[in-house]
Parts: sequence; C-alpha cells; structure tokens
Amino acid sequence: MLPELRTLLAVAPPDANVDTFSRLVVDEDTLHKASAANRRKTFAFLMRLYGLDPGMAIYREFRRLSRLFPGDLRGLAALLAFAREPLLRACSEMVLRTATGKSLAREDFEAWVREFAPRRFSEAMYISFSHNLYASFFQLGYLGASVNGRRLRKRPAVHPSSVAYAAFLDWLSGLNGLTLLDATYSRALQLGRAEHLGLLSAAGQLGLMRVANAGGVLHLDFSSWLRRGEARLSQ
Repeated sequence: MLPELRTLLAVAPPDANVDTFSRLVVDEDTLHKASAANRRKTFAFLMRLYGLDPGMAIYREFRRLSRLFPGDLRGLAALLAFAREPLLRACSEMVLRTATGKSLAREDFEAWVREFAPRRFSEAMYISFSHNLYASFFQLGYLGASVNGRRLRKRPAVHPSSVAYAAFLDWLSGLNGLTLLDATYSRALQLGRAEHLGLLSAAGQLGLMRVANAGGVLHLDFSSWLRRGEARLSQ
C-alpha cells in the first residue's frame, strides 16, 4: 500500500498520531476511497503494515527519516513493513534467495504461501495472498516490470538512510558489530560488505547515528533514536 502511504504522509502533520491518521483516512477521505467501509479497511491495513503511532520507535524513526530523505520512502517503508508483517518478512526470504535477473511469477508466490502455511486457508485466500505479495515486492522495488506474466528479480535502490534504518532495526534486537550486516533487515538490502560499510559510514557522516569502523571492528550507536523509557530488546 505504498501509494496510499505516500499520499497520507504528504498531507499529515509531522507529529500526526493514530487519531489524526484515522480522521484523515476515514472521516476526511484523504485517500479517495469508494465507500466508508473501504476507507476503514484501508486504514486498518495501513495500521497493520506501518503502525502510524509515534509512540513506537520503529514508526517514529521511519517518519523522521522519510521526512529528511523523501526519495528513500520506498526503501524505508519496505523495512518497516517487514518488521511489522510476519508473512511479508517470511516471504522476503524466498525473494532474496532468487538471484537478481531471475524471474518470479505470481504462481511462485502462491506455491510459497501453500508451503509456508499448508492447509490453513481456502483456495481463494491462497490466490489472494499470492497476488498481494507479488504486487508488494514489485512496489517495494524487489521485482521489475512484468514480461509475459513474470517479473525479473532486481536489487532495490539503497540509500544511507535506509541502510541506517535497517541497522537500527537489527540493533534493537541487541546486535552490533560486523555480524549485524548479515542480520534480518540489513541482509534485505542485498549489499556487499564494502558497499554496506561505506553506506553506514555515509549515514554517520550525515549525523544519523554514531559509527565507529576501524581495524575490522564496527560499532553503531542508535541511543539517540530512543526516548526515555525505551530500550533495545536485549543488551
């Protein structure tokens, strides 16, 4: 739902909370949906994928970075959606295993869902999930244009802001150092080590976080991204 998210953030005040977003989507029909029921459904999906609550560090920092670097909204939104939606995050592993330049079709996503959650859904739901996942990875930059019903895998565009945000998500779980480069969210950027370290250093030079990288030792400090009372999942 990247187009809806982009439109909503463009009209919402920087400090918008859940109530503000609800008013914009449901009451004021900012996203121009056909019915009240559709507006409520759209808002529920946006809440599920992105949180829309500045009391949550992962949404708050997404919002801050997307305002500072609007050209990286797609990459930042992908990472936030992966963090919020387990099915999308699990499916990303299948997508990342597919080499760039290879093709994926909607049917490949259906086969993945059926294997991931066998006999849990109706036939219609398996097909619906596969369409949504196929479209989502296209919107998020992991798939290219469709040719004969198949899309080629590509590496998403990556900027220092999304590299910093991915590292933040992994850092929240207690990770640090070079092992962080291969953690869940940082790995989703598909960067070689030298390029990854270079983009982390660039993010540090932009003042996004503290970066120490010398002698084969990497240390990142995101403590300024957290409010009083917030903490990493483990120390």
